[in-house]
Amino acid sequence: MISISISVLALLLALFLRTGRAPTMKPLALPLLLTACAAMGTALTDVLSAGDPWDSWARMTLVAAVGILSARAGLLVFFDWALERRMGITAPQLIRDVTALIVYLTLTVVLLRTMGVEVTGLIATSAVLTVVIGLAFQQTLGNLLAGLALAWEQRLPDGSWIEIEGQVAQIEESGWRSMLVRTRLGDRVLIPNADVAAARVALLSGGGRPVAVPVRLGLSYGVPPDMAKEVLFGVGLDTPDVLQDPPPTILTTEFADSSVMYECRLWTRVPWYRVNITDAFLTRAHAALARDGMEIPFPQRTLHRPRPRQDPDSQARRLEHLGRAWLFSGIPVSALETVAEHTRILRFAPGEAVVREGDVSDALFLVVSGEAVIRVGARDVSKIHPTEIFGEGAFLTGNPRAATVRAAKHPLEVIQISKAALGTLLEQHPELTDKLAQRFAERQLEGETILDESGAIVSPQGLVAQLRRTLSRLVGG
Repeated sequence: MISISISVLALLLALFLRTGRAPTMKPLALPLLLTACAAMGTALTDVLSAGDPWDSWARMTLVAAVGILSARAGLLVFFDWALERRMGITAPQLIRDVTALIVYLTLTVVLLRTMGVEVTGLIATSAVLTVVIGLAFQQTLGNLLAGLALAWEQRLPDGSWIEIEGQVAQIEESGWRSMLVRTRLGDRVLIPNADVAAARVALLSGGGRPVAVPVRLGLSYGVPPDMAKEVLFGVGLDTPDVLQDPPPTILTTEFADSSVMYECRLWTRVPWYRVNITDAFLTRAHAALARDGMEIPFPQRTLHRPRPRQDPDSQARRLEHLGRAWLFSGIPVSALETVAEHTRILRFAPGEAVVREGDVSDALFLVVSGEAVIRVGARDVSKIHPTEIFGEGAFLTGNPRAATVRAAKHPLEVIQISKAALGTLLEQHPELTDKLAQRFAERQLEGETILDESGAIVSPQGLVAQLRRTLSRLVGG
């Protein structure tokens, strides 16, 4: 009757656990089922009076099943309840497997002694066999022990980013013999645990602290270091994934043969993207340095006669694009030539800011090629295409920039038109004032209602008149 009761109870528990009502106890379902079967077998031998050796084997099977159930329950309580829930420690799977192996080997020895089997000679034979196996599998055992040490330290969890032997990779899985990692190029590589333990491994994730990505580049001796640092600092702040705090650090590191070397330390919390950060920084730096006339020197080993090519910033090209703009339609070419002499074409890398919200400047910009995006706060509000003009608000009012304008997905070229370059033309052709004011009024009234000092709503004509008076003062002053 006792055996029947045990079997019924074990079956009910196994069925209950199999339903998923206690998911944390699912590992006990199979041992409970084995215990139930062993108990039923013992009950059958009692009912049928089978006698020896069936009776002895049935009881030993029940003892073994109860032992396995107890061992599994003990491991579950120790790792999942005591360590994880109570102490907040998550044991690696490798530690769990090794501990379970030791427990089951100990249980096997105890069961054999209970059955009357002499295990002393077996242990001695196993020791000799262990020495032979150890000599034959030294490297494999070394990887196993190294894997145990790495798992016990828990410094390299799955999913973390590391740099090993100059290669940046993400850990996918840590096993008994090796560690599986995925490189930035998508390759899956198996690294023996012994090699990981012996190598110098840089932990790129998990600490949460900013990490510097160093980028070195050289500039001409004709560029003052303070000016170079200012430009590179601005480029660093504008680079994606680079922190504003701490800000980029620009250091002069060496006076080389043909250049002054600078090291730009870009602080980030995603250092495993250092290749992308370096690419974005150098792309933006090339465009920014070219705009400010700062040369990046390079060694020249051969003499050659370059073919004549069109200057991308030639006055003829600027004049051509000024003539295409809607603002200057109907303006004589001779008048535009004077404007073109005092303008220049600026090139911006994809994603680079032309102007930033809050900047103080009075320049007007004409899009030559590419596409620009206007952003107010964190929202993109509109796009600007070739022959279109932006920046008329700050140009007309003298107020700080009300929006940030960035190059879209492709390089952007713009003509920068200063107040001085356009002042004489506005005096000679007052209709340009009306065009600028009308365009600015339309953009303002699209987004919000404007009130005058008395609180009345300002009409487009009234806003144009106000802007015309303001522009007249700016040009006259």
